[in-house]
Amino acid sequence: MRFTYRAAGPIAAAAVLTLLVGCSRAQLDWQAAQQAGTAQAYGVFVARHPGSELAGVARQRIAQLTEEALWQQAARTNTAAAYQDYLAKYPNGSWSQDARIRMESRSLAAQPPFAVQPQQGGAAVIPLTSAPVPAPGPRVSANAAGSAVQLGAFSSADNAYSAWNQLSSRFQPQLRGLAPLTVPVILSGRRLYRLETRVADQAAARRLCRQLQQHSRGCLLLP
Repeated sequence: MRFTYRAAGPIAAAAVLTLLVGCSRAQLDWQAAQQAGTAQAYGVFVARHPGSELAGVARQRIAQLTEEALWQQAARTNTAAAYQDYLAKYPNGSWSQDARIRMESRSLAAQPPFAVQPQQGGAAVIPLTSAPVPAPGPRVSANAAGSAVQLGAFSSADNAYSAWNQLSSRFQPQLRGLAPLTVPVILSGRRLYRLETRVADQAAARRLCRQLQQHSRGCLLLP
């Protein structure tokens, strides 16, 4: 019994030491991956420690970082094709709604208005009236002085209204006091509705778009 006990001691100690060394290496590799903060670094961790409890977390970070990189590339390119490429890979991704807004905005920005009022020489504007608008403040005529920004393009005025409700709720400081307007346009034979809002001037329009874009929301300056 004594011989067996004494022989088992070094073996058990070696096993514990090996386990501690393995944990230590995994922790060091995990810290290195976190410091690098790249999909490649997390991929290295998974390759070295596929059985680690942190491997699942690493795989999630790889997926998040890969999607984020594609979105940043699309935002830098800022074309309808780039946003479409993002949506093809991530139809329900973190930036999918914003990608659709930006893609439609890019496609519609150069389109002429669907209806024109000859006596005023401007686009026919349809205020959203299906329900009260959460953001306070008077409605603004499309022909009033100021500048406009486009926040999206939708298949119906109701959809534009729903989008305005979501945006004005999330971005209350930026959109407080502004009123939504819809401008019907024709694109590829389809009638769509641009969601716009008027601000005081071009400086205010640029400031509003910059604030929304910092939160990855689509916004397009209009002439």
